Amino acid sequence: MFRLSTFLVLLLLGAPSICAGSPVEEVRRADAARVMATIAADANRLESLLSDQLTYGHADGRVQTKADLLAALRSSHLRYEVYDYEELQITPVNAEAAVMSGLARLVASAGEKRVAFRLRFLGVWRREAGVWRLQAYQSTQLPAAPN
Repeated sequence: MFRLSTFLVLLLLGAPSICAGSPVEEVRRADAARVMATIAADANRLESLLSDQLTYGHADGRVQTKADLLAALRSSHLRYEVYDYEELQITPVNAEAAVMSGLARLVASAGEKRVAFRLRFLGVWRREAGVWRLQAYQSTQLPAAPN
């Protein structure tokens, strides 16, 4: 069973593509759909939310293309269980691009191994043919809090 933030569920009720609203709200909806598709391991749904030019930098230093990321999700080797934002800021650059940054808590499993961690991230969203798509993402894992 996975847990999602209430705002992600509410945001998912709106379409992630062209919606009436500000670029900030449109990107927020697109990102909520991205997180939900990632947790659901729905690579087909995720594919439409990612730019063909995607560069995805993981907290462990790996960098993947769109094809690499979708293949990993389809393989079911890595499963995201929790993806909760502690902080989320979306700043429009212009009508066609926005920068997203913040702090998130994740729980994921790879085979028998389950990990929980917090990370800082930076993402770039670009409107392509009227649809907001993630073009670049980079995160860095934060050190565990001292006991």
